[in-house]
Amino acid sequence: MFNSIQKLIYWFLSVQEKVLRKKLSRTFKTSFTNSTSKVVFSKGNSLKLTTQTEKNKEKLKYDVQVVLQKYENNPQKLLEFVEKNGTGVHKLPYANFFLSAIGYEEGFIGALKGAHALYLSVLTMIFGSGKGISFKTEPMFVLRDMPLNNYYMIQQFHKWYAMKLKLPGFDAESQGNFQKFLNCSADEDIKALSMDEIMGLKEAIARDVEAINFVIELAKSSDGSKNALRKMSAGGASV
Repeated sequence: MFNSIQKLIYWFLSVQEKVLRKKLSRTFKTSFTNSTSKVVFSKGNSLKLTTQTEKNKEKLKYDVQVVLQKYENNPQKLLEFVEKNGTGVHKLPYANFFLSAIGYEEGFIGALKGAHALYLSVLTMIFGSGKGISFKTEPMFVLRDMPLNNYYMIQQFHKWYAMKLKLPGFDAESQGNFQKFLNCSADEDIKALSMDEIMGLKEAIARDVEAINFVIELAKSSDGSKNALRKMSAGGASV
């Protein structure tokens, strides 16, 4: 999964400015906004105003660290915290098998609409605690009814918390495009996106990458602490 995300990121970094400007001229728009950022285009330049987004990202990192410390990285306690804060958690038999039909994996799933939302609502209604059939679904966790890897759960929790802080990229359209191009990033399909869709997709990618990086940093820190503890226990650490 990580390799697919990296490939998609590199593709976006290589998108030429003329493609964006061509789409800009079609829409006659000079700025694009989401919940906490604004991008303004002018002659040969663009200005991205992200003050609130950056503040929310700092708060995200701090808050997640506090919650993880409180619940000792325990996946079940994190899920209980999620449910207490209004997000459904559905444990289904063979969840990964059923989710693969729409290109998803177990974990946090953002808001969906259309056929994928219909499928998910039917799935959670039959096997989980879903409330009914709908062409729109709220953000939720869908998991197998078995123990979950701590680090994977933390990554999913990080994305969920980012959504709760209203960081951009979690609207149904952006999440749908992200999942679509995560599995198949055909150039022609991406070029067919509007500027708003492209910006939303980039934000969705950013949220996923931030969650992965958070887990990597946490794992390195944890491994470092364990190694230091082992050395101290063996009398090999110097202070």
